[in-house]
Amino acid sequence: MKVRTLILMMVAGMLFSASVFAQDDFTVNMSTYTEFYNQKNYKDAYPTWKWCFDNCDDKVAEKTTKNVFIQGPTIVENVIATREGEAREAAIDTLLMIYDKRIALYGQEGTYLGSKAIMLNKYRPEKSTEVYDMLTRTFEVAGNNTAYGVLKLYMIVALNRYNKEEISKETLVNIYSSIADALAAQSEKETKEDKKAKIDEAAATVEDLFVNSSAADCKSIIDAFSPKFEADPTNVELAKKIVNLLRKGNSDECKLSDLYMRSAIVMYENEKSSSAAHAIGQAYFKRGESSKAEQYYTEAISLEEDASKKADMYYELGLLYFTSMNNYAKARQAARNALSSDPNCGKAYMLIGKVYAAGGKDCGEDAFQKKCLYWLVVDQFQKAKNADPSVASEANQLIARYSEHFPSAQDAFWVDMKEGQTVTIGCWINETTTARFIK
Repeated sequence: MKVRTLILMMVAGMLFSASVFAQDDFTVNMSTYTEFYNQKNYKDAYPTWKWCFDNCDDKVAEKTTKNVFIQGPTIVENVIATREGEAREAAIDTLLMIYDKRIALYGQEGTYLGSKAIMLNKYRPEKSTEVYDMLTRTFEVAGNNTAYGVLKLYMIVALNRYNKEEISKETLVNIYSSIADALAAQSEKETKEDKKAKIDEAAATVEDLFVNSSAADCKSIIDAFSPKFEADPTNVELAKKIVNLLRKGNSDECKLSDLYMRSAIVMYENEKSSSAAHAIGQAYFKRGESSKAEQYYTEAISLEEDASKKADMYYELGLLYFTSMNNYAKARQAARNALSSDPNCGKAYMLIGKVYAAGGKDCGEDAFQKKCLYWLVVDQFQKAKNADPSVASEANQLIARYSEHFPSAQDAFWVDMKEGQTVTIGCWINETTTARFIK
């Protein structure tokens, strides 16, 4: 029994001594590579760093810093740059193992698996499926805390897989939506301006990648974001994102959808502006919802301070009254308001001329008086081209067309009217003009 106890004590002593020596060796090698590392002499740092890396186990990790893993990627990447062939591949293997071992020793898979994916994509881009799987797993673990650089790479890799028909459109849309939400959450929480700027830059890149992809059609965007909007219909940031995405779709299908309209209204109610109200008014105009269009055009005009923009909005409101509501008097008044804001708004004169031609046909008690209306119509087109040369071509065409409807000199003889005489066109128009006849 005494002999057995003695043997056990000797074995324990040997193990303790080995542990002390191993710890001493680790300390010496770590000190050696750290000195080279601080000098940026990565080539000479590598051998002793590699010894520390290979011999770092649970017990050593408990008693040392994480510098072996923090400094390791810089050392190994510099070594990779100096190697070729199998030696380079071996160094890449070591680089990737840094992240595996760090996760095994310290956890934090959501951080270091993403870093490994970045390195695998950098040095072995052909392994795109593995990179994609790592990024997917990283996002599953870390969620909104996933590093913005990892999220950007995730979008790039997912888009490449979609373009190769390796994932579906629905999958890509869902990935984009989740990444965009994560980046928006990070940006909102970040207090450091420089980092916030980088997060926002990543978000812009991710959005551009998606919007310019074939997956970003109206249906996919609406399908992806409608449930989110329904769940949080007063979320201004979500509404802004939806509006921006559907605007970039550059089609009426996108910008006339219910989701677009509702999101645009949420934005407008949060921060009223002339441009926002104007956009909503235009959309309702195109949707054929005249009363709502009139409401938002009126609000846009009341908020607008720029005279030229105000004139354009009055003109569009006049078009609404003319083409959608058949209210000729209101159409003329809107056009006149446009001219009050901008006397050179030739298209407003053009509109008045068209309004008179369409809405004044019943003004006059007989055929001769009805023809007199066309003097007034032509007057407006003449004013239009005098005010704005850009409408001259259309104005001249309409002048020629409607001048053919002037009464003849013979017709004027029988009503005792002279050329150049001032004539008032009554009815709702109630405006004066000058008599002219077809010879």
